[in-house]
Amino acid sequence: MLNSLYSGNRLRVDFSKVPKDIEIPNLLQLQKKSFDHFLNLDNSGGESGIEKVFKAIFPIHDAQNRLSIEYVSSEISKPKYSIRECMERGLTYSVNLKMKLRLLVHERDEKTGKKIGVKEIKEQDIFIRDIPLMTDRISFIINGVERVVVNQLHRSPGVIFKEEESPTVLNKLIYTAQIIPDRGSWLYFEYDVKDVLYVRINKRRKVPITILFRALGYKKQDIIKLFYPIKTIYIKKGKFLTDFDPKEYAGRLDYDIINEKGEVLHQASKRLTVKKAE
Repeated sequence: MLNSLYSGNRLRVDFSKVPKDIEIPNLLQLQKKSFDHFLNLDNSGGESGIEKVFKAIFPIHDAQNRLSIEYVSSEISKPKYSIRECMERGLTYSVNLKMKLRLLVHERDEKTGKKIGVKEIKEQDIFIRDIPLMTDRISFIINGVERVVVNQLHRSPGVIFKEEESPTVLNKLIYTAQIIPDRGSWLYFEYDVKDVLYVRINKRRKVPITILFRALGYKKQDIIKLFYPIKTIYIKKGKFLTDFDPKEYAGRLDYDIINEKGEVLHQASKRLTVKKAE
């Protein structure tokens, strides 16, 4: 069966015997609908994607909780130039994004520091930035050049642990960990060849892990408790005594185990099992 159809300005002839019962969907239209819904260009009437983003971020409070900024609304203008003008003049086919924000100045109690009311309210329209606009060809015009978006794989948020061979020391494993948040900077934890723990923020210069803990508000004693077990040492008649836990002393020790009477219960460098220690 001979079928003729037009594809643009070209005539295409179909010589297939089996008719096409299912039409091939327009896969690019999915990106167009998603982009239009994000900026509310389709005028669907519902809450757009960019509105949800702003409402998830605002309100913003200062450190002393005296000022707060609330999101009121947003406005997207029409493009100033057409697609042809942007390509000829080397411009970006974009629209302006403006936001209406509300500044609240809170009145606080001087004794308790709690909010007792709103002292002043100000609203202002603020220009945020230009947003590139998607064309009907599912592309963007950036500085007069047509560009497309290429899909990429996105790492799921979570914690990832790895072990790799050291490039400098033979038969030595280096352990690393990654914290991938849903939004924000990535954290990389890694040991060096000397078993010193470091941290990187977004793959930048590594710093000791203690600097991160101090930035989070941990003190020196708190950091020591995180990495080392705490033992209580008693001083009695010029001797240092500690509680005996069989599980902690299992294996080969580099010192003798002596009781209160001064008797050697176990010599150094000899293997000590948990059953024998009990």
